[in-house]
Amino acid sequence: MRHAVRAVITYFSPDPLQRSAVLSCALLMGWVVLAAVLRLNHLLLKPLWTDEFSTLVFGLGHSFTTLPLNRILDEATLLSPVLLTPATSVWDAARQLLSESNHPPLYFMLTHGWVHLFPSSDGSSNGYVSIWAARSLSVLFGVMTVPAMYGAGWIAFRSRAIAHLAAALMAVSPFGIYLAQDARHYTLTLVWIVGSLACLFQASQQYIVRKPLSLMFVLGWIGINALGMASHYFFVMTLVAEAIALSVLILSDRRQSKSFYPRGLQQLGAVSLGTAASMLVWVPYLLGIRQGDALTRWLEADSWNDGAWVNPLLHTLGGIVSMVMLFPIQNVDDATIVASAIGVAICTSILGWFVWKGLRMRLSSQVHRIPVMLLLAFIGGAIALLLLATYALGIEMAQVFRYHFFYFPGILLLIAAGLSPENDATTPHSSNVPGRVYSPLSSNLGHGSNLRRGMIILLIALGCVGALTVTHDLGYRKLHRPDRIVEEIHEKSEHPVLITIAHQTHGQTGRLMALAWEMRSPNYQDSLPEASFLLDHQTCTMDTENECDRPTPNLRTLVQSHAKPLDLWLINYEGQANLRREGCDYQRTERTDGYKAQHYTCP
Repeated sequence: MRHAVRAVITYFSPDPLQRSAVLSCALLMGWVVLAAVLRLNHLLLKPLWTDEFSTLVFGLGHSFTTLPLNRILDEATLLSPVLLTPATSVWDAARQLLSESNHPPLYFMLTHGWVHLFPSSDGSSNGYVSIWAARSLSVLFGVMTVPAMYGAGWIAFRSRAIAHLAAALMAVSPFGIYLAQDARHYTLTLVWIVGSLACLFQASQQYIVRKPLSLMFVLGWIGINALGMASHYFFVMTLVAEAIALSVLILSDRRQSKSFYPRGLQQLGAVSLGTAASMLVWVPYLLGIRQGDALTRWLEADSWNDGAWVNPLLHTLGGIVSMVMLFPIQNVDDATIVASAIGVAICTSILGWFVWKGLRMRLSSQVHRIPVMLLLAFIGGAIALLLLATYALGIEMAQVFRYHFFYFPGILLLIAAGLSPENDATTPHSSNVPGRVYSPLSSNLGHGSNLRRGMIILLIALGCVGALTVTHDLGYRKLHRPDRIVEEIHEKSEHPVLITIAHQTHGQTGRLMALAWEMRSPNYQDSLPEASFLLDHQTCTMDTENECDRPTPNLRTLVQSHAKPLDLWLINYEGQANLRREGCDYQRTERTDGYKAQHYTCP
């Protein structure tokens, strides 16, 4: 560890003789290894949750609709959609996803091929899918973002120090590790976001010096954008933020040069048209995502009364801070939470001052002014879009931390540019873009350089602390906690168990499957009562929403005819049900993330 720290300090030294290509490559490999170790650490610690079951079921080419509704199911039947079966194909994965959910299929198709490379969770050829395999694909793409960030930092600033710092920040980012340990499509989309940003920087440099883009570059940029849209629909927010940044660049150049660059505008227009054309295939599916749809209704904001309007702003600030640092704030006592909040506030203030001071220096130069201006415009535009969707459209995007991913790489690049000790903003580089691409070698910063290098080491160390906070489930916990409910069922149930959930979409099916999966844990083998499950389907619309999430007549009939004694657990029903006529007495309610469990005994 001592040698690693010395290598980092040596690399950020202003002595050009210590900047060898071998050291640079070795340092980048170190960031990649660190990223892999942190993302694989305790990969199976956190329980599966609803969205991960969607990845598993659709990725395997299966369907949620094969599970019967309003019928009592055993564990094997409920979990049958996550059996590893060779009969399905990658096209089945795409078809089932597009017919039942509201996501593009690229990640799910890749999941289908990836999980079939690994044995099932019990080592057999036809058992349940391996959760490690499913999550490790997201880890793989998360690790890939590290060298991608190095490339984007180099293209933007032609600075090895900035490029390495950007890669290091991505390697240890608590937010990045949170996304990577979830079997979802965010890290794959991050790869395309970083690639698209790199293209944005390269195109802006060539526009400023009036150098045309090559055909291969234009097609490559369009291809990256097309793959981004095939991975997550929110990639369009990245594209709009990039368009805002490009508009700022073009207008700024117009004021300085008193003219436009017609050929450059035509090529940028070609990229825009090509990207728009690649998005047309998704228009029918996007139009199918209606406001009030049961799959998206949870995103609708209720109101902004009683000061609730400030919550999106606080969540946005918290999301940005957690991209670089996070202290234990969950599964800990109140004193630790307070101490963590104070520590984060102090560290954020100090590091923010250093970053802002560095950005002011780069904005005042002719070397890095353009990429910093692009980053500021990109991030400002992205946050504006996020808040516009939240306040104007009533979509609670800002309060869902994972939805901040579409501008996440821009934040890290901006911090790397502001915090890097390298004073290369006055050192032009003799490259193929005269006067606009600059040397990665630094000159002496003076007395402040050692302090700034110390802040870099501190920031990387804080990132590691935040990474361990996430991997040890002390921050960024899973949004749903089936393990807490199963623990409660284990402690309170003495008779055979019937677990029923108020069902509307496959989101509730995933919640119930998570409970059944958690019951398979070795902690509960031979100690849990026999369990059965019920998807109590609710026929709901926006007009009849008040009549939903209550026990249906079918549930009452099934409970009344079920063998007694029975421990009945109602999941996510509204209010307290009166089941005395069915022979059941209310005991208690347990609440945790994603679940409200009401316990009834039926003697």
